[in-house]
Amino acid sequence: MFLLIAIVSITILQLKNVAATDELPDIGWPSPHATSRGEVWPLPQKAEYGKENRTIRRGSIMIAWQGIRDVDCDILEFAKRTYQKEWFFPNRNPAASPGGLKLIIRSDAKCPEKDEYPQQGMNEEYYLRVPVAGDAVLEADEVWGILRGLESFSQLIFQTRGAHFVRTAVIHDWPEYTVRGVLIDTARHYIPKKILMRQLDIMAQNKFNLLHWHIVDSQSFPYVSKKYPHLSERSAYTPSHVYNKNTVQEIIDHAKMRGIRVMVEFDTPGHMASWKGELGLLAECHDESGHSVLSNIIDPTLERNYAFLRNFYDEILSVFPEKFIHLGGDEVGFWKTCWLTNPKIRDFMMHKGFDENTTMLENYYYDRLQDLISDIIGVDKEARMVFWEEVFQYNNPYPKSVVHVWYSASEKARNDALQRYTAAGHEVILSSCWYLNYVNYGADWKDEGSKSGQFYYCNPRGFNGSEEQKKLVLGGIAALWGEFVDGTNIESVLWPRASAVAERLWSNPKQTTDADQAWPRLHEHRCRLVSRGYRASPINGPDYCITEYDEPST
Repeated sequence: MFLLIAIVSITILQLKNVAATDELPDIGWPSPHATSRGEVWPLPQKAEYGKENRTIRRGSIMIAWQGIRDVDCDILEFAKRTYQKEWFFPNRNPAASPGGLKLIIRSDAKCPEKDEYPQQGMNEEYYLRVPVAGDAVLEADEVWGILRGLESFSQLIFQTRGAHFVRTAVIHDWPEYTVRGVLIDTARHYIPKKILMRQLDIMAQNKFNLLHWHIVDSQSFPYVSKKYPHLSERSAYTPSHVYNKNTVQEIIDHAKMRGIRVMVEFDTPGHMASWKGELGLLAECHDESGHSVLSNIIDPTLERNYAFLRNFYDEILSVFPEKFIHLGGDEVGFWKTCWLTNPKIRDFMMHKGFDENTTMLENYYYDRLQDLISDIIGVDKEARMVFWEEVFQYNNPYPKSVVHVWYSASEKARNDALQRYTAAGHEVILSSCWYLNYVNYGADWKDEGSKSGQFYYCNPRGFNGSEEQKKLVLGGIAALWGEFVDGTNIESVLWPRASAVAERLWSNPKQTTDADQAWPRLHEHRCRLVSRGYRASPINGPDYCITEYDEPST
């Protein structure tokens, strides 16, 4: 049962904060001193900060459970260890703060079983109260809400003048959108397991709840299939640049511990050059002289290829417990002219009555693919096929398929696309204004004039449509494509730029309309990540953190 707390409106009381608009003279940069103290990112739906703060000793916060059915819940014990040993007090310098604090977590939540994972619609709502005296209380109906509330509580802790403080506050919070994701591409550059897990940790600290794992692409096939090991044997960069069954399971399990879903993508019918290990799967393409050229697209005319796909996706859906499966479908137009250079494929098209219409052949492929995926899924009403938006613009997706909007980049094109897809009754995920691999000089997290910026201002429900249409917008995914990203820079490119997306997807859009007002909190959040040992880049001009990033001592 939730603690009944009445909160009328958000009240943000900053403790001698320097405003972002206090610019340096004659330069135009925001003040490098602009920072909040003990405020939460993303902005809570409802919060009231107190005028007094509590002083505490480093390491003196104790977490206690009340009412939780399984006191040995691995998810909660993992969170407790992480926060008490690392994230509550990341600064190792001793501080002479007096006092301690107990955080009581009350919930009737049942701990998920070993084979239960976070899914679409998971309940992440929580109530948090930190009074001037007595115990702090966190309440949530599900484990996932406890995780989100724990992160918010940890962000109320701040340090100044060698002492630790906790902001007093009353917070009632829940997400604006149910899909809040980050796409990581492990095909263009291989990302090692530990670095992927670090990104999951940071995602949890920003209340993201979905990893879109773009695991293979034309360049490499690092996934080790149990049924078809020759795929990675032929197309992984090296035998060590792979994700075997155990590694994949470790990543999925670590994501679960942080309340994060893992939606995998195997893109077809294009972007498939790395699938060459399965002989006969790719179409035979020819140049104008009749010579064979490297194929990047499937041969959709062969029955044996559908038998292969049936077996392959049967494995994938058993390995990845997430009910959303991303089937790709983008940029097929770059390669489908290949089909017309193959006499056997041309004959098939003529026999089917397609003439030379490659879109009709593409539709034939999608019909077959969706049929076999539906056969594997069975009667699971929560399962969804996700496609990139070209499939909805040019082809024949099933009515329950989810549109992933990516190339409608301008505000008008984006809103037109969202209006069109939702009017057709499709659920939608947005990515087009959050391509984080495009890095602009300047504060691109808030730049309204930048094509690839707008991270903070992009509104997934800003289109003209009915309330029913807008409910079909599930949320968004910040995309980090891997052409120029690997383990050396993924963290600094993602964070805290992705944090701007996190606030857009979690917080009330009516309360988050001004990036300059948000900056002191984002600055504090960046410095919080830095103090916790993450390579979070400066993104708003000259500034500093009390605890600067340094390489760990050996």
